[in-house]
Parts: sequence; C-alpha cells; structure tokens
Amino acid sequence: MKRILVPMPQQNRRIVRLQFYGSTVYLAYITLMAIVITFPYFLTRKTPPGYILGGDTLVHAAISRGIYLGRNPFLDQTYNVYPNWYPFLYHLIIATISKAIGMSIEATMILFQAILVVFMLLTLFYVARGLWGSKAGAYAAALSLMMLTAHIYPNPKELAPLFGLLSVYFMLKDRFIVSGILMGLALWTHYAFVIPLVGLPFLIGVIKREKRYLLIVLLAFLVFSPFVINVGLHSGGVPRIESIYNPWQTDTLENKLRSLLPPLYLLPFLALGVLRWKHEREFSAGALFLLVGIITAARISPELLKYFGIFIWSKRFTGMLGYIYLLLGAYGLSALNLSSKRMTAIVAVIMLALTPLAGALIFWNTVNNDKFIRASGYDFSLYFPREHFPEASSWILNHTGRDDVIATSEEAGMMLNALTGRPIVATLYGHGNTFIDNQKRRDDLRQLFTGNCSRKREIIREYNIKVIITEPFVYKHWNVTDMTCIAVPVYRIEDVTVWEVKK
Repeated sequence: MKRILVPMPQQNRRIVRLQFYGSTVYLAYITLMAIVITFPYFLTRKTPPGYILGGDTLVHAAISRGIYLGRNPFLDQTYNVYPNWYPFLYHLIIATISKAIGMSIEATMILFQAILVVFMLLTLFYVARGLWGSKAGAYAAALSLMMLTAHIYPNPKELAPLFGLLSVYFMLKDRFIVSGILMGLALWTHYAFVIPLVGLPFLIGVIKREKRYLLIVLLAFLVFSPFVINVGLHSGGVPRIESIYNPWQTDTLENKLRSLLPPLYLLPFLALGVLRWKHEREFSAGALFLLVGIITAARISPELLKYFGIFIWSKRFTGMLGYIYLLLGAYGLSALNLSSKRMTAIVAVIMLALTPLAGALIFWNTVNNDKFIRASGYDFSLYFPREHFPEASSWILNHTGRDDVIATSEEAGMMLNALTGRPIVATLYGHGNTFIDNQKRRDDLRQLFTGNCSRKREIIREYNIKVIITEPFVYKHWNVTDMTCIAVPVYRIEDVTVWEVKK
C-alpha cells in the first residue's frame, strides 16, 4: 500500500520545536550544573586523590605510564612480566591522551575524570530518552547529579558502567552487534562490574525464545578474548587474590544485602516505576528490573559457595546497580501526569533547583571528609619530606632505562613505579598482580636487604635488579645488612641512598 505523507500542522510543528528546544536547554543547564559542582575540585587537584598515600590510583598511574613509555600493554607494568592482570583500556586511553596533548599522566587522569562527568550525564540522558522519551531523559540527567561522587577517584570502575549502559541500550533496541562490541569494551575496563550484565542477553533470549541475543555475548567475549588468552598463556594457575579490605571476614550476608539497597531518595521514584511497569509491562523497564535481579543473585550467591570452601568477593558485581536504579527512577518519574500547574511547578523545582543543590552537598561533603583527597592536596616534598620522592624520581628518570628494575620498600616502590614507570620487585599487599606470587616477591625483597651477600646476589640475578634504594621505609621495616658487597652508592640525599648494582 502506498504511504501518504500528511503535512504536520503549523501549530504541532511549533510544539515539537519548543519541546526539543526546551529539552536541549534543560540538558545544557543540567550539564552546566555538573560542571559547576565538580570542576573546581578537578582544577585544584595537585595530584590525583589517593596518589600520595598509595592505593589503586598509583596502580592505574603506573599501568598508564608503562604504556605511555612504549611497554607492551599485555605485560604487567609494575613488574614488566606477563601477564597484565588488569584490563588496560582505561590506561591505554590515558596514555594516548597524555602523549597526544603533551600533558602529564597525573594531569590527564584528572582531566579524564572531568570528561567522564559530562559523558556519563549525557549517556544517562541518551539512554533514558531513547527508551522512554524526553521526560525520562531529562529526569535521568537531573538524578545523575546525585551520583557525581563516582567521579572523585581516577579509576576504570566508572568507565565500565558507561560502556555497560550503552550496551544494554543497544541490546534493547535490537542493535546486537553494537551491543556486543560495547559489552566487550566494558569488560576491557573492569570485568567484575560487567559479568552480571552478560547474563541479561542469555535470560532475555530464553524468555523471548530468540537465539540472536547470544550474538551479544559471543561478540563481547570475542572482543575481550585477547586479555583472556594472554592470562591463560602466562598465568600458570588460578589467581592469588589479596585484599586490604579482608572481605572473607567482613563481607557478611548482611553487608551483601545492604549493598543491594537503592538510595533513599530514589525509593519513591522506583515505586512509581514498579507501579508503571505492572500496568504497562513495558519491555525495556522489565529488562532493567531483570538485570537488578541478576546482580542481586550474583552478589548473594557466593554466600552458598562458602560451604564448599569457595570464597568470592562479590561486591564488584554491583558496580552498575546504582545507574540501573537511576534509570528506573527516571522511568517512574516520567509517568507523572503534569497536566496540573501545581504538579508541574513541584517537579520543576525539584529538577532545576533541589537536585543540583543536593548533588553539590553530597559531592563536596564526600570530598571534604575523604582523607585520601585531603592528603593529595599536599605537595610531595611537604607530605613525604624524608623520602624525597621527587628527587629520587628525577634521578631514576635521568639515569636508568625504561625497563631497569628498581628494588626498594613496597611503599616507596609503589610510588616510584607510578612516578617513573620503572618496574619494581614487590608492591604493597592487595595491589599486586593476582596471577603472580606476590608474597614470594615480598619475602625476596626482605632477603635482599637483610640476607647475606650470597643471598643478595641470587635475588639480584632472579629479578635482574639494576638499582637499589635505601630510604626511611626500608629502615623502618628491616635491619639492613651490608649493601656494599653488591652495589655502590651513586646518589645520596639525607636518609635516601641510591645504589647501582655491581656488574
């Protein structure tokens, strides 16, 4: 049958233009609010938060710097050995931006956080609008201001949900190839966040009796397969997981259940979403509720495995849960009938004024009460004056090769690895490659400083150590025995001595 195009009346065209214009202006306003709230924090950082005291931020800086220096990204950038234990898409992006614009790794990590603030807001708007219309998109953008604390720390954990949400969106739009590629990219940033998401196309395929949903999973694992193959070829066994959080004792069933609860401010909107879905049975919302169920099962099910001696820390599986709740809240809010002026005024005040205000209070309260953030406002020379990290890093960069192994304390090693990209012997507990025996490395490091000369030489040969640094952390941990039998001092500043290994 031949389709007949009927011109849209002038009045209707004007309404459509006004709605589009209003949506664009509203999105610009919410984006501006996100920038006003967060950018003063990003612009005043001297180092990435957590950088001085140590932690994950140092690991991500070290991996990024190793790739920046041209080292194979499939190598562990802390030890310069196979395999790289962390999916390195985030670090590859940081290294590429840093090299392209001539900015330091640290500054690029902070810059990327600012970019992600805007990208995540726009992604939530795009997904909600595409699924349920402009109102839902507007509400999702506004509610995203309540989750700005996710962008405080430079970390791949916030890049994974961005790809994950887009993968879900294109899955629900029957764009299976795009969805699979995006899911694979999400796995390349943090696979623990994304593993529960893999179950969604399986279940939808079973419910709808359509095998084509399996294409998403196949493509995702195909994209992620180089990482898996690299680990399989070089790991030599199961991962040795260490965690400073001691999750095997602290991650109780009560804590698991508590981690699944949505924020209190979303509860009324989620209730509206449940009521709307019960009435409409809308497919996209139903799929997101199903995803909440999958994440819940993934979070709780390891509790049953404890009886078989299998311990899995499942907290990472909830990484996308907050964003799913936000989208469902926007879905519920968009069901409100705004025909009355009073209801319109109430919603307008909440979205235009109260949400940005609440978002700002939550964000800055978190910033002001975070000890790692406060410490990162200090200059290195003021915070660690006795360790002389700036001077030691400068010497290393000027007098060693890219792959020369440095031996020092775990604390100083972690810092110098991040600052210079040079590989080290051992790093702090809970921050090492899960496919390497980190405890053996730490024991060998202790022997290097406390053992006899014969034992020292064995360790130097095993790890091909070129430079040894004795500094306050070394003296704090060990009674250092004679180092002159294996190395000569080449640089000294107060309590820090750099030794060059004898050939």
